[in-house]
Parts: sequence; C-alpha cells; structure tokens
Amino acid sequence: MPMIDLTLPEGSLSRAARDDLMEKLTLAMLRWEGAPDDSDAAKDVSWGFVDERPRADVYRRGVPAPAEPLYRVTITVPERALDDERKAGAVAEMTRHVLAAEGTDPEDPEALMRVWVIVREVTDGNWGGAGRIWRLRDVAKLVMGGRDRARTRA
Repeated sequence: MPMIDLTLPEGSLSRAARDDLMEKLTLAMLRWEGAPDDSDAAKDVSWGFVDERPRADVYRRGVPAPAEPLYRVTITVPERALDDERKAGAVAEMTRHVLAAEGTDPEDPEALMRVWVIVREVTDGNWGGAGRIWRLRDVAKLVMGGRDRARTRA
C-alpha cells in the first residue's frame, strides 16, 4: 500500500518516461512490501503523485541547482511494512529506476547523488482511507485476500 511522491524539475523527463517510471516504482514497491504479483487490491491502493517544480525553484547548496536534475522520491508505507533490508533494497532500486528513466548510467556515483529516496512510515493506527483507520493487519488482509475480507474491523 505504498504512496509514492516523485518531485523533480519541470521537463526533466518526457511524459512517457515519467509514466513508465511511476509504474516501475509502484510495482517495485509492491514487491518490496511483499504483495502478491497478481493482487489487484494491492495495486488499487498504490497511489503515486508527481510534483514537477519550475527549474528556478529547485536549489542545491542554497543556490539554484545546476542543469542536472535533482530528484526526490518519497515513499509512504505503513509502519513495519519494510524492515531495514527491504528499505535498503527499495531505495537502491528506486534510485536505479529514476536514473534509467532519464537515460543516465545508474552506477554513475555523481548521478546517484542527485536522487534521494525518503522512506516515511505511518505509525500503525494513523493511516486513514475509505472513511476508516487501516492498521497494518487490515492492509495485509486487503492485499492478500481482497476488499471484502478487509472491510470488517479487527
């Protein structure tokens, strides 16, 4: 049940590259969270938001950023959905996908420093949607068993 926010300078990626990137980020995060590949319920509650900023509004070192785009990927997940190993794997994969989308070598050490991935965990009991609170166990029921079984409050 990841929420993915991609922030980037305007025009850094073509629309097609951006669409493809968001799909890859979503599927990768579902995999890192352990969702079944065929879970439509998991895909339905995996949302992404793209925030393109005017290039003049992106700063590095307190001054307008250089020509190379800077990217921020914020992944919001339920608390305990990812252990340290899964977080590290997700961050590495997200970074590679972003650089590949812009056509840059994902092993370039300078390029790697232009992508920051923030993992934000929502404390259990503080994720609300569909007019109710969703705990991690509720999310697991939804993803593993579909909507009908998750509607009952545990």
